[in-house]
Amino acid sequence: MNHRRNPSFSLYSQLGLRSKILLIFILILVIPLSLQGILTYYEFSASVQRRSADYSTQIVGQINRNLDRTLMEMQRLSLMPLYDTQVLTILHKYSQPEYAQTRPSLAEMEKMFLYISGSAYNRSEVKGIQIIADNGFIFSNVDSSLMNFYVDVRQEDWYRRAQIADGAWVIIPQHQPSYYAQNSTQVFSVARMIREPDTNNVIGMIKIDLKLDVFRQILSNVKFEDKGSILVVNDRNEFLFEESSPTLEPRLAAAIRSTNPSNENKVKNLVLGGRPFIAIVDYSDYSGLKVIDFIPVDSLLLETKNLRNFTIIIAVIFVVATGILAFIFSYNLSSPLIQLKRKMQLIEMGQFDQSVPVVTQDEIGQLSKGFNRMSEEINHLVKEVYVIGLREKEAELAALQSQINPHFIYNTLESINMKALERENYEVSDMISTLGQLMRYSVDPYDRLVLLKEELASVGSYAKIQQLRYGNRLHFIFDIEPELENALVPKLLLQPLVENSIFHGVGDRPQGGTIWISAVRFEDDLLLTVRDDGIGMTENEIEQLRSSLRSSLPDDNVQKRGVALRNIYQRLLLMFGASYELQFDGSPDQGIAFTITIPITERTKEDV
Repeated sequence: MNHRRNPSFSLYSQLGLRSKILLIFILILVIPLSLQGILTYYEFSASVQRRSADYSTQIVGQINRNLDRTLMEMQRLSLMPLYDTQVLTILHKYSQPEYAQTRPSLAEMEKMFLYISGSAYNRSEVKGIQIIADNGFIFSNVDSSLMNFYVDVRQEDWYRRAQIADGAWVIIPQHQPSYYAQNSTQVFSVARMIREPDTNNVIGMIKIDLKLDVFRQILSNVKFEDKGSILVVNDRNEFLFEESSPTLEPRLAAAIRSTNPSNENKVKNLVLGGRPFIAIVDYSDYSGLKVIDFIPVDSLLLETKNLRNFTIIIAVIFVVATGILAFIFSYNLSSPLIQLKRKMQLIEMGQFDQSVPVVTQDEIGQLSKGFNRMSEEINHLVKEVYVIGLREKEAELAALQSQINPHFIYNTLESINMKALERENYEVSDMISTLGQLMRYSVDPYDRLVLLKEELASVGSYAKIQQLRYGNRLHFIFDIEPELENALVPKLLLQPLVENSIFHGVGDRPQGGTIWISAVRFEDDLLLTVRDDGIGMTENEIEQLRSSLRSSLPDDNVQKRGVALRNIYQRLLLMFGASYELQFDGSPDQGIAFTITIPITERTKEDV
């Protein structure tokens, strides 16, 4: 498992002792002072924000309640035509098909004007009240010179909203009605369809247009924070009114208008145009309107800036003073240690004959004495213990390999081969030639590591000899990945395993058997496997064999098989370490498989 070191810890570990002492002294002062200043600043800031949010929540709630009272009066006013029989008679008349293109009489117009004017009396917030007959004629209390009485309003958005409400009252956001001669007038309205009480048929519509001064009167006593804003929107977040601070930037105003708060009472922190705001939302269940107060946090924290600046100035003064004192102290303390460090670096470079002067009797002086003794011991160990240990390992490795490299007199075999050829005994000649090649490979003194293809050629020679002996009862299958033929392996590594499979696995079986030799790559390792389908081994026999590999002498039960396998096991241990070893597994009548794992290496000049 890979453990990644913390980057800040790694940087600290690379600092010198003088820098560490200076850093520690500064941090001892800076951290408590900074924490105290930060906590005081944030606690005071949070307290200011909480008080402002609580106050604004009350103000916004009061604004919405005032709007509810105004709209409740308008909603009641929109129901009044249902209680006037003359109004209902006129509207019923002009809802008939035969009066579709008929202009009302002067008496009817005067009656409707007097009724509407009476409803709007002493209501300064009302711009105008329009009762629209089903044939499209508009009755209004607005001066006739300012009205268009024959405007087709059925395609306008506000008319469709009233139709969808189907007799319920509906609030229409800011718009410009087309029936006003001065089309630039912005109003918001309360409207509903008028249904005849007896038949429930739609006979007209009443629309009460309200001035935007309604909102301004309600907000007249509200104090705006610098760069703040108040919005009034409906439950679909459609715009009804906005009142902003004169200092509010246009981009911030656009960001505020683009917010879409949910239909609930809440206080929310958000960032608009890169600046933090507190948004206080009050939602009216009665009207569906939301009053939203956007308060810039920067304006609330003006009082805390002086506290923050004072804290920073005090902290800087203390840090500078502490830094000067810490530098003087750390220089005097670290000078002898820096000298000791330089001497240790020379030892790392191989210059072991080093010593430092001992000028004090404190811990640093004792450390210097210990360094001088350590330098002498290292010099002694390098010259004697390390060199001797390497020679002992080389000698042990050579002794182990000599056990498996018998020196055969292959010249004698060559003479016997010539005699066999003279007598035309070619089968004997073939066996002797193959044996001679095997002996030459075994006694070659140069290579401790050989190419895998050379080792496989030696195994092939051995297999050929055994096939001449056993005939068709013995089969060999080589499964080698081509790119692994130039990998380096210990000499005489596979032949003892093949020999073991023949004499203890398939050789004594009447039907013979098959031996598989394979080489595969697994990441950076080479896996060599010799497997047979012979008589196999029991679990007890396998366990005894494993114990034999780790002992100085094999058990009597595995005497014949254990010598070669133990030799291979110890060679791998010495050459590659404990991570690479001989493994095997099998079962009765199912054969046994031997697997060797070694690192993949290539031949270099130093290997010869």
